[in-house]
Amino acid sequence: MEAIVSWVKSGLIYAVFASIILMMAPNKSYVKHISLVVGLLFILVMVHPVMQFLNLDGKTYISYLEKFFQLETTEREITKEQLTLYEESLGMELMAALLDVGYPIANVEIQADVYGTVTKVWISLSQMQLETDMESTQSTELADLEQYIYSLFGQEVDIVYEYKS
Repeated sequence: MEAIVSWVKSGLIYAVFASIILMMAPNKSYVKHISLVVGLLFILVMVHPVMQFLNLDGKTYISYLEKFFQLETTEREITKEQLTLYEESLGMELMAALLDVGYPIANVEIQADVYGTVTKVWISLSQMQLETDMESTQSTELADLEQYIYSLFGQEVDIVYEYKS
């Protein structure tokens, strides 16, 4: 019972302290920012006794939140079926993006690891379309294509080219 009374007292003392801080705000435009910080600190003041009661230290609480929000990437492996579907949909999206930019693409296949990171891209270029487009635009250069793909994925991936006639 004494712990609950202490908890309520600390909440009331903090509320009085917070209202004094909000009254002393120099400008009305600062009030919403100060009240946000004060509100977050109030949540911390109210949660601290609960954490002590449950014998939770800071590291345990943070690890619980990471697992709850699934922030740890080591546990996010996907199944074979999900990986296949992911690779196919990503390949179709990449092919559509490359066609929109003006590259003569016949087919795109993508290989990803179990965490969803793209490791390899196979690009089939249309040889007939490549020869006709070579004179009209410089966007078909392979270096530009590689740079475009690297910018899409944000990392370097292996790119294999095939020419189809």
